[in-house]
Amino acid sequence: MKPFKKLVTASLAGFACYAGVMSQAHSATCPPQYENTWVSPQFLNSTAVLNAALKSVDASLSTQLIFQSERLNSAVAVLTKQKALAASQLSDANRTSAQSVATGLGALAQTERVKAARFDYGGEFGQGFSPCEVYATRSVIASRDADMVGELNSRVQSEVMAAPGRYVARSEAASQLYQDNEASCTEDMVKAGLCKAVGATPGASMSVATLFDTAAEGDETYAAKNAFINNIVGLPDQPMEGLKGAARDSYMQAKMRRDAVISPAIASLKALQLNYSGVEGGETGPGVPMAQMLRDEVGRYAGGTAANEAWTRTMAAQNERGAMVELLKIKALDMAQQVHQLRQYERIEASLAALVAAEAQSNGLVGVGDVRADEMNAAKNAARQGIK
Repeated sequence: MKPFKKLVTASLAGFACYAGVMSQAHSATCPPQYENTWVSPQFLNSTAVLNAALKSVDASLSTQLIFQSERLNSAVAVLTKQKALAASQLSDANRTSAQSVATGLGALAQTERVKAARFDYGGEFGQGFSPCEVYATRSVIASRDADMVGELNSRVQSEVMAAPGRYVARSEAASQLYQDNEASCTEDMVKAGLCKAVGATPGASMSVATLFDTAAEGDETYAAKNAFINNIVGLPDQPMEGLKGAARDSYMQAKMRRDAVISPAIASLKALQLNYSGVEGGETGPGVPMAQMLRDEVGRYAGGTAANEAWTRTMAAQNERGAMVELLKIKALDMAQQVHQLRQYERIEASLAALVAAEAQSNGLVGVGDVRADEMNAAKNAARQGIK
């Protein structure tokens, strides 16, 4: 716009100067109002100048408009990209924040579930006292108990001289029984000439208390237990050599009656021995005596032991579920004890039945057939209940 103003100003100044000169030259005359010959070129020239100025201004304005338009478009594009980037960053930040919150909430929920599970089922709060240890011990007790029940019959046959169905020469049996009792020889027996020297376990084979002593298979106490049972049972029956026909049958029947009467007692004595002896079982191998394992289990709850102190400390931190679990463990132990008591009662019943049958036979209160029936029933009871 400034060049255009300068051009118009210069044209007007020139025109005024020309008009003054002309007025001085023709002052004497009155010129015509319009001279086409000299006005037209001036107008054409002014028009050309104006058109050139307008074109220049238009070109300049167009250039400025294009330049400013490009800058504006570039600025708008940059602003759009910046806004898009800011929106993307904001979206990423929101997404990351949401993921972090979700992860944190998930971790908190998992922690709560772990805490609840640990509180309800963990060994510290919801499983009672040392669940792994107690389970392992109870498994051993169950396996050992089943093993000893199956071991009873084989031990009767292998360790009792007068076991049912066995025939041995009495001289050999007496010699073996004398050797077995040498380890239990006392000073009084030496003085009486019954043995040569005091044994390693004086009087052990002559006392029922020996059956309740804890012993391992193969040691002197276990041998004294065997000797005590053989002393109680007595010598075995003679072999049936030279017996034929009716005499042989009668001897065999008498042997069966005798075995039926003494079988419950033999089974009871042998069960006591196995209960307090660490014998080698067919399935569990050598182990702690059953009575010792049950005594340790009871001692944990009864008090007076280090295990009871540990149990008391653990139970102080148990929740309700842990107390219920521990109560079930105690009830299970009580049921195991009741099973052992039931077996004892069954053996006592079989022994009493055998005694009644033997007394009835000796007093002649019933017929021979009834006595034999009672003896056979006693033998069956012993076989089912005591020697399984």
